[in-house]
Amino acid sequence: MKITPLLNNSQHGILNVTKLSVTFVVLVLALSVFGIAAHTVHGASAPAFTFTNYEVARSWNQSFAGVTCPNSGSNCWNFNAEPNIATAPDGTIYIVSENTAFNHPSECKDPVGGTLASLLYICGGTGAWKSTDHGEHFTTLTSPNVNFEGGTPVTLWGGDTHVAVAPAKNLNGQYNVYVVSLEAAGSGLIGIGESTSQDGGATWSGPTSVPFPLVNPAAAPGVQDRPWVAAYGASTVCVESHTGATIPGVFCSTNAGLTFPQSAAAFDAAHSWLTAETSIPGVLRIDPNNGYMYLPFSGVANVVEAAQDSDCGSSPLPPCPIGFHAMYVAVSTDGGLTFSDYPVYVNPSTTVNYGEQFTNLSVDSSGNLYEVFSDGVSLFYSYSTTHGQTWSQPYQVNQAPSAWAVMPWSTAGDAGKLDIVWYGTNGCGAGVTDVDNCNAAATWQVFFAQNLNVFSNPSQFVQQAVTGTIHLGQVCLNGSGCQSYRGLFDDFGVTTDPISGLATIVYDNDMYTPADSHNRPNPDCSGQYTPPNDPREQNCVHTNIAHQTSGQTISTPPCRESDGEGDFHGTNGNGHFSFDRDGCRDGDHDSIDSSDRGDGKDFHSTEIDSVQYDDTAHTMTVVGLGTVNGLPVAFTFVATETGLGNPGAVALVFSDGYANAGPLTTGSIILH
Repeated sequence: MKITPLLNNSQHGILNVTKLSVTFVVLVLALSVFGIAAHTVHGASAPAFTFTNYEVARSWNQSFAGVTCPNSGSNCWNFNAEPNIATAPDGTIYIVSENTAFNHPSECKDPVGGTLASLLYICGGTGAWKSTDHGEHFTTLTSPNVNFEGGTPVTLWGGDTHVAVAPAKNLNGQYNVYVVSLEAAGSGLIGIGESTSQDGGATWSGPTSVPFPLVNPAAAPGVQDRPWVAAYGASTVCVESHTGATIPGVFCSTNAGLTFPQSAAAFDAAHSWLTAETSIPGVLRIDPNNGYMYLPFSGVANVVEAAQDSDCGSSPLPPCPIGFHAMYVAVSTDGGLTFSDYPVYVNPSTTVNYGEQFTNLSVDSSGNLYEVFSDGVSLFYSYSTTHGQTWSQPYQVNQAPSAWAVMPWSTAGDAGKLDIVWYGTNGCGAGVTDVDNCNAAATWQVFFAQNLNVFSNPSQFVQQAVTGTIHLGQVCLNGSGCQSYRGLFDDFGVTTDPISGLATIVYDNDMYTPADSHNRPNPDCSGQYTPPNDPREQNCVHTNIAHQTSGQTISTPPCRESDGEGDFHGTNGNGHFSFDRDGCRDGDHDSIDSSDRGDGKDFHSTEIDSVQYDDTAHTMTVVGLGTVNGLPVAFTFVATETGLGNPGAVALVFSDGYANAGPLTTGSIILH
């Protein structure tokens, strides 16, 4: 495994190139020079990543919608946790996160002064946010749980939540957005609800009344837990839930969530013995190209082991002798009517437990599958090129400085390209196999790993921490059986922008950082907690974003015309440039070049790490590596398109300290 050193251990990214406009060329140069100085130049072509980190605003009921973060104000804080994320084909990103207002009775303001919120566990509804600039900012939406009781911000919905976006447009020309959330009232997990937006998150349909509505009945009666949602076509949405904590059920709607008439169990007849002998399943996925459904889970390996585990469990029962040491995937090729179960990997050690919150699966653009799973210490993945029927051996992903890795999530792009994220630490202590027993001084971060050629080099990941410390001490993976608070809850997520190819991660953070304007404590977060049983841990938990700003990507952006050449009148000398960024159209090698960048030195790109287009500002921003008079440099190049009354403009920023920008005096730039 190749390991790329962490470029910056602060809570903020180090390269965040601002869009160019001719009027603000000098400002752009100043910001770009500040950002690019820390972009490490590698002698080899190993990719490095930079991420910018920030907090989203509180999401409660309708009155809190419309706040965009990051901003220069003081309202970018929240008390949401256990978030997830999905991207539309046009690059619009949606995130949802559980409302933890049960930890904040003064904020809940329910009719009986906080008692109702405490009793029912939930108030305030699911949090939701939207980014229309590919992850650089997120704006708070109205809660998908739109109906609140008696004019108060109290709703029974807002627990375990997940989001999916339709891969095809509806009749309104929009991509439907689907959100599921858990109803966690009183003594049990009564059910789940699904809400749909057909207008980009402006309005929602969904659960409507108390006590236990299933207006969109994506659940059978009884205990439900950890729902997942997946979308197909313009209006098909399917929801998976763990019915009775024993059987995963899949419920489907073909009318955008109005009704869910179709249901199926994820166990086939040959695997009925898995009932009550599996983990809570991981995320439900649907291949947008053929509608095949995939559900990952772990369990015992055979009927004999199931019998040995039949009379054991939580206290007062004795511990189960057999762990969930077998990985599976449930596959449906008929739209969720039936499922067939296939083994992914069976560890010969029966004491191993996979699925440490949770198993995960992603599908690449060619239909290949990647199943990711943790045993509570190490993180592995296997891949399938046969729609889940056969699988590769498992490969370990995490390496130092992440000796422990839990709560994995993944996203796949072009064939054989994979991004994986997890919570990791190097400080649990010798011999610790349950992270609920980690040293109190253990520091946790979000780790990001990328493999650009899984089939040729399955172990060739580039790994990097993309946040500073987000958590201290123990991590609870056992629900109510934990000794510590659930500061990181159960899961988080990552997605890839189909336009830029860049990754955006949404994660939990429970650190007290009052001096950090991009990571503000909520009003009830009064100080740094001391693990493992300090209530300030859950009072401080909130939802953050880590947005990739440079580095290699797993998805090829859509092919578009991007050419330019000419002279420019720069602030630091007159220069010449040329670029070709449409090799996918004309077959030419993509490159950025300057025979004279303004100081008499030539520049030639050798590696392009990321390309971002802003169709509003008509700009293209390219980040990569190259040479100046033969010496290696990192560079940022920004081009503004030639248009009516606008000659176009360029800005070049280099890690050797030189920068130049100005309008074109000859030539032109085409970006459309």
